[in-house]
Amino acid sequence: MHLRQTMPANAATNYAVRTVLREAINKSNPQYQGNVNRKNCRHLSVAAERRLAEDPKAPLVADHAVPVSITLKAFAGASDPTLDSVVNLVAKYAVMVLVTPQEDACLRAAGLVKSMPANWDEKDPFARYKHVGIEIKANAAFRGSQE
Repeated sequence: MHLRQTMPANAATNYAVRTVLREAINKSNPQYQGNVNRKNCRHLSVAAERRLAEDPKAPLVADHAVPVSITLKAFAGASDPTLDSVVNLVAKYAVMVLVTPQEDACLRAAGLVKSMPANWDEKDPFARYKHVGIEIKANAAFRGSQE
């Protein structure tokens, strides 16, 4: 919020805001477990859950359910951001999902790495996964998931 209010709108400021928003989303969880994104995913795909059951060290992808670029656009579109509005924005988009590399490739093939489906209602953070047929569930292994 401070950067946006005090710095000129240019590539450097946009990069700084993007970095801050990404980190805020990654670390907004009260049970944050350090800088290992896969431990901070409150949700996972059914395929990722199966893969973890077979191999706890399986290569998986920690994905922002709503791409950071969408969060950045929402932040940039706010006419007069306040601390509360920024906190609400981060809370709304602070959803991390653990997926398999194949599922990540499926999202990429559908053009959904930095965007949401065209018919997104701006409410359902899992719309990208639904659009490509990836089933998402709560991550039972996530510390605090029983709350």
